[in-house]
Amino acid sequence: MADAQFGEEVVRCLCFLIVLQLLLGAAAAQDVPVAVSSVNASEHILKKIDPEYPPLAKAARIQGKVLLKATISKDGDVTAVNVVSGHPMLAPSAIQAVKKWHYKPFLVSGQPAEVRTEIEVPFSLGISEADYKKEQDASDAYFKQEDKCRTLLRAKQYGDAESSCRTAADLVEKLPAARQNERRSAYALLGHTLLNEKKFSDALIPYQKELTIAQASLRPYEAELGYAYHDVALALFATGDLQQSRSDYQTAISTLEQARDHIDSVFLKNQYSGTMKTVLQEYALLLRKSGDGAEADAAEQRANSIEVKADLKDN
Repeated sequence: MADAQFGEEVVRCLCFLIVLQLLLGAAAAQDVPVAVSSVNASEHILKKIDPEYPPLAKAARIQGKVLLKATISKDGDVTAVNVVSGHPMLAPSAIQAVKKWHYKPFLVSGQPAEVRTEIEVPFSLGISEADYKKEQDASDAYFKQEDKCRTLLRAKQYGDAESSCRTAADLVEKLPAARQNERRSAYALLGHTLLNEKKFSDALIPYQKELTIAQASLRPYEAELGYAYHDVALALFATGDLQQSRSDYQTAISTLEQARDHIDSVFLKNQYSGTMKTVLQEYALLLRKSGDGAEADAAEQRANSIEVKADLKDN
Protein backbone atom coordinates (compact mmCIF):
# COMPACT_ATOMS: atom_id res chain seq x y z
CA MET A 1 0.00 0.00 0.00
CA ALA A 2 2.84 2.36 0.90
CA ASP A 3 4.60 1.54 -2.38
CA ALA A 4 1.45 2.39 -4.36
CA GLN A 5 1.09 5.74 -2.61
CA PHE A 6 4.77 6.49 -3.22
CA GLY A 7 4.36 5.70 -6.91
CA GLU A 8 1.35 7.99 -7.20
CA GLU A 9 3.34 10.79 -5.56
CA VAL A 10 6.19 10.32 -8.04
CA VAL A 11 3.79 10.45 -10.97
CA ARG A 12 2.18 13.65 -9.65
CA CYS A 13 5.58 15.26 -9.20
CA LEU A 14 6.64 14.31 -12.72
CA CYS A 15 3.43 15.72 -14.15
CA PHE A 16 3.92 18.94 -12.23
CA LEU A 17 7.47 19.30 -13.50
CA ILE A 18 6.41 18.69 -17.10
CA VAL A 19 3.62 21.31 -16.88
CA LEU A 20 6.00 23.77 -15.23
CA GLN A 21 8.58 23.21 -17.94
CA LEU A 22 5.98 23.80 -20.66
CA LEU A 23 4.82 27.00 -18.98
CA LEU A 24 8.38 28.28 -18.62
CA GLY A 25 9.10 27.41 -22.24
CA ALA A 26 6.02 29.29 -23.39
CA ALA A 27 6.99 32.33 -21.32
CA ALA A 28 10.53 32.24 -22.70
CA ALA A 29 9.18 31.95 -26.23
CA GLN A 30 7.10 35.07 -25.64
CA ASP A 31 10.32 36.96 -24.69
CA VAL A 32 12.07 36.06 -27.95
CA PRO A 33 11.40 38.60 -30.74
CA VAL A 34 9.60 37.16 -33.73
CA ALA A 35 11.64 37.20 -36.92
CA VAL A 36 9.97 39.11 -39.76
CA SER A 37 11.18 39.69 -43.32
CA SER A 38 12.62 43.01 -44.38
CA VAL A 39 9.78 43.34 -46.90
CA ASN A 40 7.17 42.84 -44.20
CA ALA A 41 8.99 45.26 -41.91
CA SER A 42 9.19 47.95 -44.58
CA GLU A 43 5.41 47.79 -45.03
CA HIS A 44 5.00 48.70 -41.35
CA ILE A 45 7.20 51.84 -41.42
CA LEU A 46 5.38 54.95 -40.21
CA LYS A 47 8.37 57.24 -39.72
CA LYS A 48 11.66 56.95 -41.61
CA ILE A 49 14.68 59.24 -41.09
CA ASP A 50 17.35 59.33 -43.78
CA PRO A 51 20.91 59.05 -42.46
CA GLU A 52 23.33 61.95 -42.69
CA TYR A 53 26.25 61.25 -45.00
CA PRO A 54 29.35 61.36 -42.77
CA PRO A 55 31.56 64.23 -44.04
CA LEU A 56 34.74 62.17 -43.74
CA ALA A 57 33.18 59.30 -45.68
CA LYS A 58 32.02 61.67 -48.39
CA ALA A 59 35.44 63.30 -48.57
CA ALA A 60 37.03 59.85 -48.86
CA ARG A 61 34.53 58.96 -51.62
CA ILE A 62 33.08 56.00 -49.72
CA GLN A 63 29.66 54.66 -50.68
CA GLY A 64 27.83 51.39 -50.10
CA LYS A 65 25.14 49.69 -48.06
CA VAL A 66 25.03 49.09 -44.32
CA LEU A 67 23.09 46.00 -43.23
CA LEU A 68 21.61 46.22 -39.75
CA LYS A 69 19.66 43.87 -37.53
CA ALA A 70 17.04 45.75 -35.51
CA THR A 71 14.69 44.87 -32.67
CA ILE A 72 11.29 46.60 -32.79
CA SER A 73 9.12 46.80 -29.67
CA LYS A 74 5.42 46.04 -29.37
CA ASP A 75 4.83 49.80 -29.64
CA GLY A 76 6.80 50.05 -32.89
CA ASP A 77 9.93 51.71 -31.49
CA VAL A 78 13.41 50.54 -32.49
CA THR A 79 14.98 49.37 -29.25
CA ALA A 80 18.23 47.76 -30.42
CA VAL A 81 20.39 47.89 -33.55
CA ASN A 82 23.42 45.78 -34.47
CA VAL A 83 25.66 46.00 -37.52
CA VAL A 84 25.73 42.92 -39.76
CA SER A 85 27.92 44.40 -42.50
CA GLY A 86 28.96 47.73 -43.99
CA HIS A 87 31.79 50.26 -43.99
CA PRO A 88 32.75 51.38 -40.46
CA MET A 89 32.69 55.04 -41.53
CA LEU A 90 29.04 54.68 -42.64
CA ALA A 91 27.67 52.34 -39.97
CA PRO A 92 27.33 54.83 -37.04
CA SER A 93 25.24 57.23 -39.13
CA ALA A 94 23.01 54.36 -40.31
CA ILE A 95 22.46 53.23 -36.71
CA GLN A 96 21.59 56.75 -35.52
CA ALA A 97 19.01 57.14 -38.28
CA VAL A 98 17.34 53.73 -37.82
CA LYS A 99 16.99 54.26 -34.06
CA LYS A 100 14.64 57.16 -34.90
CA TRP A 101 12.38 55.07 -37.13
CA HIS A 102 8.88 54.12 -35.97
CA TYR A 103 6.72 51.20 -37.08
CA LYS A 104 3.09 50.23 -36.97
CA PRO A 105 2.90 47.49 -34.28
CA PHE A 106 3.37 43.96 -35.56
CA LEU A 107 0.59 41.51 -34.68
CA VAL A 108 1.12 37.85 -33.88
CA SER A 109 -2.06 35.87 -33.20
CA GLY A 110 -3.87 39.20 -32.99
CA GLN A 111 -1.57 40.58 -30.29
CA PRO A 112 1.23 43.20 -30.58
CA ALA A 113 4.62 41.46 -30.62
CA GLU A 114 8.27 42.37 -30.42
CA VAL A 115 10.00 41.55 -33.69
CA ARG A 116 13.48 41.29 -35.18
CA THR A 117 14.34 42.23 -38.77
CA GLU A 118 17.14 43.22 -41.10
CA ILE A 119 17.38 46.75 -42.52
CA GLU A 120 19.56 47.84 -45.42
CA VAL A 121 20.64 51.48 -45.38
CA PRO A 122 22.21 52.76 -48.64
CA PHE A 123 24.78 55.56 -48.97
CA SER A 124 25.37 56.77 -52.52
CA LEU A 125 27.68 59.36 -54.03
CA GLY A 126 25.45 59.48 -57.07
CA ILE A 127 27.61 57.23 -59.24
CA SER A 128 27.05 53.69 -60.52
CA GLU A 129 28.58 50.68 -58.81
CA ALA A 130 30.78 50.11 -61.88
CA ASP A 131 32.13 53.67 -61.77
CA TYR A 132 32.53 53.44 -58.01
CA LYS A 133 34.62 50.27 -58.40
CA LYS A 134 36.87 52.00 -60.94
CA GLU A 135 37.26 54.91 -58.53
CA GLN A 136 38.14 52.59 -55.65
CA ASP A 137 40.67 50.69 -57.77
CA ALA A 138 42.34 53.99 -58.70
CA SER A 139 42.31 55.03 -55.05
CA ASP A 140 43.84 51.73 -53.91
CA ALA A 141 46.59 52.04 -56.52
CA TYR A 142 47.38 55.58 -55.38
CA PHE A 143 47.49 54.81 -51.66
CA LYS A 144 49.69 51.77 -52.24
CA GLN A 145 52.18 53.94 -54.11
CA GLU A 146 51.91 56.80 -51.61
CA ASP A 147 52.67 54.41 -48.75
CA LYS A 148 55.77 53.20 -50.61
CA CYS A 149 56.81 56.82 -51.22
CA ARG A 150 56.46 57.68 -47.52
CA THR A 151 58.35 54.56 -46.42
CA LEU A 152 61.29 55.30 -48.71
CA LEU A 153 61.30 58.96 -47.69
CA ARG A 154 61.42 58.04 -43.99
CA ALA A 155 64.25 55.62 -44.74
CA LYS A 156 66.12 58.49 -46.47
CA GLN A 157 66.34 56.47 -49.68
CA TYR A 158 65.71 59.59 -51.69
CA GLY A 159 66.62 58.25 -55.14
CA ASP A 160 64.11 55.40 -54.91
CA ALA A 161 61.65 57.69 -53.16
CA GLU A 162 61.70 60.16 -56.04
CA SER A 163 60.60 57.50 -58.52
CA SER A 164 57.88 56.23 -56.21
CA CYS A 165 56.65 59.71 -55.28
CA ARG A 166 56.51 60.77 -58.95
CA THR A 167 54.37 57.71 -59.70
CA ALA A 168 52.09 58.61 -56.79
CA ALA A 169 51.76 62.17 -58.15
CA ASP A 170 50.75 60.73 -61.53
CA LEU A 171 48.25 58.33 -59.98
CA VAL A 172 46.62 61.00 -57.83
CA GLU A 173 45.47 62.83 -60.96
CA LYS A 174 43.32 59.81 -61.83
CA LEU A 175 41.24 60.37 -58.70
CA PRO A 176 38.03 62.47 -58.77
CA ALA A 177 38.43 66.25 -58.63
CA ALA A 178 37.08 66.30 -55.07
CA ARG A 179 40.10 64.42 -53.72
CA GLN A 180 42.10 67.57 -53.08
CA ASN A 181 43.66 66.36 -49.82
CA GLU A 182 45.29 63.45 -51.64
CA ARG A 183 46.57 65.74 -54.39
CA ARG A 184 48.04 68.18 -51.90
CA SER A 185 49.72 65.35 -50.00
CA ALA A 186 51.15 63.73 -53.14
CA TYR A 187 52.80 66.95 -54.33
CA ALA A 188 54.12 67.73 -50.86
CA LEU A 189 55.78 64.31 -50.62
CA LEU A 190 57.37 64.71 -54.04
CA GLY A 191 58.62 68.15 -53.04
CA HIS A 192 60.12 66.79 -49.79
CA THR A 193 61.96 64.10 -51.74
CA LEU A 194 63.42 66.51 -54.29
CA LEU A 195 64.39 68.98 -51.58
CA ASN A 196 66.30 66.27 -49.72
CA GLU A 197 68.08 65.45 -52.96
CA LYS A 198 69.05 69.14 -53.11
CA LYS A 199 67.10 69.55 -56.34
CA PHE A 200 65.74 72.85 -55.08
CA SER A 201 64.33 74.25 -58.32
CA ASP A 202 62.68 70.91 -59.10
CA ALA A 203 61.19 70.77 -55.59
CA LEU A 204 59.62 74.21 -56.03
CA ILE A 205 57.32 72.94 -58.82
CA PRO A 206 55.37 70.33 -56.76
CA TYR A 207 55.46 72.61 -53.72
CA GLN A 208 53.77 75.37 -55.73
CA LYS A 209 51.12 72.86 -56.86
CA GLU A 210 50.63 71.89 -53.22
CA LEU A 211 50.14 75.55 -52.28
CA THR A 212 47.71 76.22 -55.14
CA ILE A 213 45.55 73.28 -54.05
CA ALA A 214 45.74 74.33 -50.39
CA GLN A 215 44.70 77.91 -51.19
CA ALA A 216 41.67 76.66 -53.12
CA SER A 217 40.51 73.95 -50.72
CA LEU A 218 41.49 74.98 -47.18
CA ARG A 219 40.29 77.63 -44.77
CA PRO A 220 42.66 80.47 -43.78
CA TYR A 221 43.24 79.05 -40.29
CA GLU A 222 44.00 75.44 -41.27
CA ALA A 223 47.51 74.27 -40.42
CA GLU A 224 47.94 72.42 -43.72
CA LEU A 225 47.74 75.77 -45.51
CA GLY A 226 50.55 77.04 -43.31
CA TYR A 227 52.60 73.93 -44.11
CA ALA A 228 52.14 74.56 -47.84
CA TYR A 229 53.32 78.18 -47.54
CA HIS A 230 56.30 76.97 -45.53
CA ASP A 231 57.23 74.35 -48.15
CA VAL A 232 57.27 76.97 -50.90
CA ALA A 233 59.15 79.44 -48.69
CA LEU A 234 61.83 76.86 -47.90
CA ALA A 235 62.32 75.93 -51.57
CA LEU A 236 62.50 79.60 -52.56
CA PHE A 237 65.07 80.23 -49.81
CA ALA A 238 67.13 77.32 -51.14
CA THR A 239 67.01 78.70 -54.70
CA GLY A 240 68.06 82.17 -53.53
CA ASP A 241 64.76 84.00 -54.05
CA LEU A 242 64.91 85.67 -50.64
CA GLN A 243 62.28 88.35 -51.27
CA GLN A 244 59.44 85.99 -52.20
CA SER A 245 60.59 83.47 -49.63
CA ARG A 246 60.34 86.14 -46.94
CA SER A 247 56.73 86.87 -47.89
CA ASP A 248 55.75 83.19 -47.84
CA TYR A 249 57.48 82.64 -44.51
CA GLN A 250 55.46 85.49 -43.02
CA THR A 251 52.22 83.99 -44.32
CA ALA A 252 53.19 80.54 -43.08
CA ILE A 253 53.88 81.85 -39.58
CA SER A 254 50.64 83.85 -39.49
CA THR A 255 48.59 80.88 -40.70
CA LEU A 256 50.13 78.46 -38.21
CA GLU A 257 49.48 80.95 -35.41
CA GLN A 258 45.82 81.13 -36.45
CA ALA A 259 45.65 77.33 -36.59
CA ARG A 260 47.10 77.04 -33.09
CA ASP A 261 44.69 79.60 -31.67
CA HIS A 262 41.69 78.09 -33.45
CA ILE A 263 42.12 74.46 -32.40
CA ASP A 264 40.89 73.14 -29.03
CA SER A 265 43.15 70.08 -28.84
CA VAL A 266 46.07 70.66 -26.46
CA PHE A 267 48.05 68.04 -28.37
CA LEU A 268 47.58 69.80 -31.73
CA LYS A 269 48.29 73.21 -30.18
CA ASN A 270 51.60 71.79 -29.02
CA GLN A 271 52.33 70.33 -32.46
CA TYR A 272 51.55 73.60 -34.22
CA SER A 273 53.73 75.43 -31.71
CA GLY A 274 56.62 73.10 -32.53
CA THR A 275 56.22 73.74 -36.24
CA MET A 276 56.01 77.51 -35.65
CA LYS A 277 59.23 77.37 -33.65
CA THR A 278 61.05 75.63 -36.52
CA VAL A 279 59.62 77.98 -39.15
CA LEU A 280 60.60 81.05 -37.11
CA GLN A 281 64.15 79.73 -36.75
CA GLU A 282 64.40 79.27 -40.53
CA TYR A 283 62.90 82.72 -41.05
CA ALA A 284 65.54 84.22 -38.77
CA LEU A 285 68.27 82.63 -40.90
CA LEU A 286 66.72 84.13 -44.03
CA LEU A 287 66.55 87.58 -42.40
CA ARG A 288 70.22 87.41 -41.42
CA LYS A 289 71.15 86.42 -44.94
CA SER A 290 69.13 89.40 -46.17
CA GLY A 291 71.03 91.72 -43.83
CA ASP A 292 68.13 92.36 -41.43
CA GLY A 293 69.87 91.56 -38.17
CA ALA A 294 67.38 93.32 -35.90
CA GLU A 295 64.39 91.48 -37.40
CA ALA A 296 66.35 88.23 -37.27
CA ASP A 297 66.95 88.76 -33.54
CA ALA A 298 63.24 89.42 -33.04
CA ALA A 299 62.30 86.22 -34.91
CA GLU A 300 64.78 84.20 -32.84
CA GLN A 301 63.44 85.67 -29.60
CA ARG A 302 59.92 84.81 -30.67
CA ALA A 303 60.99 81.25 -31.52
CA ASN A 304 62.75 80.85 -28.18
CA SER A 305 59.65 82.04 -26.33
CA ILE A 306 57.53 79.20 -27.72
CA GLU A 307 57.28 76.30 -25.28
CA VAL A 308 56.94 72.84 -26.80
CA LYS A 309 56.28 69.84 -24.54
CA ALA A 310 58.11 66.73 -25.70
CA ASP A 311 56.03 64.17 -23.78
CA LEU A 312 52.55 65.49 -24.56
CA LYS A 313 50.27 62.77 -25.95
CA ASP A 314 47.03 62.92 -27.90
CA ASN A 315 43.98 62.08 -25.83
